[in-house]
Amino acid sequence: MVPERPPRILMVHNYSSWGGNLAMVRALGCGLPKRGFEVALAAPAGEAYVERFRTAGIPVLDAAIASKHDLGAYRRYGRIIRGGGFDVVHTHTRRADFIAALAGRRSGVKVISTQHGQINLERRSLRVDTGPSARFYSWCLRNLFDRHVGVSAEIAAELRDRCGVRAALVTHIPNGLDAAPFETPPEDRVSFRNEIGVPRWATVATIVASLDSKGHDDLLAAAAEVTRAGVDLRVVAVGEGQWGRPGIEKRARELGLAARVHLLGFRADVPRVLAGSDLFVLPTLSEGLSIAIMEAMAAGLPVVTTAVGGNAELVAEGITGSLVPPADPPALAAAMLALARDPARRRAMGRAGRARVRAEFTLERMVDAYARMYRELLIGG
Repeated sequence: MVPERPPRILMVHNYSSWGGNLAMVRALGCGLPKRGFEVALAAPAGEAYVERFRTAGIPVLDAAIASKHDLGAYRRYGRIIRGGGFDVVHTHTRRADFIAALAGRRSGVKVISTQHGQINLERRSLRVDTGPSARFYSWCLRNLFDRHVGVSAEIAAELRDRCGVRAALVTHIPNGLDAAPFETPPEDRVSFRNEIGVPRWATVATIVASLDSKGHDDLLAAAAEVTRAGVDLRVVAVGEGQWGRPGIEKRARELGLAARVHLLGFRADVPRVLAGSDLFVLPTLSEGLSIAIMEAMAAGLPVVTTAVGGNAELVAEGITGSLVPPADPPALAAAMLALARDPARRRAMGRAGRARVRAEFTLERMVDAYARMYRELLIGG
């Protein structure tokens, strides 16, 4: 039942670098209190991204999880859940899906998982993992949770069909975005290009993603082909990572692209970066429902991305961008080259993408859907 006080939601996250799923968690943390909930985040307090939650007014509880065997973390989460009077534990990472979920189950509260990416998929081979770890994870998903959310229709189907979760426990809630910050003034385009030393006539292809796992090598290989075709192409990469940057820098040098590739790290002014760009590229091998693609569409950019995960639920082929096979740099290069040579088509796709995000993927719709789900679970006992 719904408590007389505001229901308390404990968001659990255990990643070490900023990404779209953390942006979504922060959006919930900001939006749910306006709908009568109290929200806190449990996460490793030493991570840099934690300050972005505190700045937004979201309490942060120090609760790192070293592994699925971390008995100390299990006990710590039990104390946090019971001591904080939380009514719902909402996990957002695979490691938390066992430790925090088990602690929530033992504490007698509702437990929810949001799946932000494709499930039990081997990242490089693109094959479904059927090994012991994957089987154990599927068992956790079937037995420890009161509800699951798939951020894309494909992930919701994977929960049912691949993991064996009962259909009644699976909900599809698409990610959402506040598009207003991406309506930038024209001078932002000029000022950003001046900042990084890119001339006005160059074509800027931008990726906003973790440096560790989003297909940057394929992007660089494609960029080399586009450059050889005579396009003055520059690649702008926004994002952090634990280990990916040295390899990207090395590959750019090997391809003769070092002067054309700008690795900017974390940027608080992503709307300004996108304003200075001509197209957005995300050649990921797996995906949930990309916040970065939504941001690019809201900024009026055409999107070139891979036909994996929920990307096709965002990008309408030939209307808002282009979908290419994963791990296929020649196909990626062909799509990028076609847009680089056709400014009018880029503008038309950008307008269509912006309209689609405003109509179908709003932040308000996402937060309302989560608030409704929490209340339904609590009312149902």
